[in-house]
Amino acid sequence: MKMLLHGTAVALLVLAATHTVQASSPNPDQVIGVLSKAVLDVTHKPSGQDWATATRGQALSQGHTLRTGEKSVAIVKFKDNSLLRLRELSEVTLSGSQSGQSLSKSVDLLNGVIGFSVSKQRAGEEFRFSTPTSVASIRGTGGSLSKGATDVLVVVEGVVNFLNRVSGKAVDVQAGFTGVSWPDGKLDVRVSTEAERASALEAARSGDQPRQLKLEIRNGQGEQKDLIIDYKE
Repeated sequence: MKMLLHGTAVALLVLAATHTVQASSPNPDQVIGVLSKAVLDVTHKPSGQDWATATRGQALSQGHTLRTGEKSVAIVKFKDNSLLRLRELSEVTLSGSQSGQSLSKSVDLLNGVIGFSVSKQRAGEEFRFSTPTSVASIRGTGGSLSKGATDVLVVVEGVVNFLNRVSGKAVDVQAGFTGVSWPDGKLDVRVSTEAERASALEAARSGDQPRQLKLEIRNGQGEQKDLIIDYKE
């Protein structure tokens, strides 16, 4: 016996988020994405404005900065359905440029760790992540990028071109590998550790992943049945 949950609820949430974007943005062409999830301490700062508390459904536009506090998470859904997940104590600034139906996106990582699941980009589109030291150019893949003493890129799906801005050296980092970029221009690629891969998968998780709950129940005749409930968390 199997129960499926979240069908109608998910559809309603998507409609609600879409409505919020349209209502909060006088110019839809300037909207890059929407804040689809905000847990605990998440703040935002539109370009030229002050910091304020961010809420689910917040429209995000050119120059928008997001920041998470301790034990906090923010998830951004872009117009092309790509997902960005900010882990705790992280800060990013979003940029985008529209040319016809093509939208190029850029995420500047100022602090912390981000996970990403980027949809395959169409011709004329680009999606890249950058720090003062590095640039990661993505066509369609998943993984994580962290900024600390070094920039660490972990790829769990697809291929990412990783560039060190200081030396100009660039490498392709494939799934299962980790790229490390140093402020002195050094750039290395090695096989990801199990811990790095697990952390990258967690960082890239959208927050709406399918889960299963399995319950063992018995009927009046003592026969055992498995009750499986599909849900999202």
